[in-house]
This record gives sequence, structure tokens and C-alpha cells, in this order.
Amino acid sequence: RILVGTYVLSHGYYDAYYLQAQKLRRLIAEDFIAAFTQCDVIAGPTSPTVAWPIGEKSDDPVQMYLQDIYTIAVNLAGLPGLSLPCGTGANDLPVGLQLIGNYFDEARLLNVAHGFQQATDWHQRMPAVG
Repeated sequence: RILVGTYVLSHGYYDAYYLQAQKLRRLIAEDFIAAFTQCDVIAGPTSPTVAWPIGEKSDDPVQMYLQDIYTIAVNLAGLPGLSLPCGTGANDLPVGLQLIGNYFDEARLLNVAHGFQQATDWHQRMPAVG
């Protein structure tokens, strides 16, 4: 992603891509700002699938790329976020819970994550090594 971005900016595509990306980033941030008027923390999945056995998808760059699709908007908006284990799926492989906090509200985000870990034991379980 970084190399593609550097190439695009260095080859005269600034107006076509960079400015559009900045506009999109602003729209995403505005959506999160609106959401945080209704809640303190947003919870959702970290990735669209449960984990897969080590090495299973290493030859499939599209699948590898798509695993962080749910975290991209958070990063673009510049919000604090974290992922913690919240269960297991197929073959006893881990599932991640993403928690997203508001701007400059990392303490609340960490407190919510800590509370979740105090109420569950998922963070103490060793996942299957597939």
C-alpha cells in the first residue's frame, strides 16, 4: 500500500487520487464522529473470517489482503482501536473482537477491553495451531 501510494503521488496523479482519498477520509471520520454521539465505544469483528491454520492462505494475496478490511476505516479516520480474542470458530481457531474508541479517549477504550478480559477468559486460552 505504501509503495503504491508513493508511486501514484510521484507520477502526477496527485489531484486524481490523493485529493479524492483525503475527501473520503474526511467523510469516514465524520461518520465515526456522528456514531460517537450515540455511544462511547464501537464493537465489531476484527476480520471477516475466523483465523485459518498457519500457512493456509499464504499463496492467496487477495484473502490475506481482505483480512484487515474491517480495520481500514478506523485507521483512515485516525481513531484508536484494538483487537482482543473473544471466542473460537472452526477447528478451535480464534475470533477477534475489535473495539473502537473516540478521538483522544484511549483510556475508556482500554478500560472497556480490560473489563471484557476480567469477565471472560479468552485471552488466557491458547489457540489451536493448525
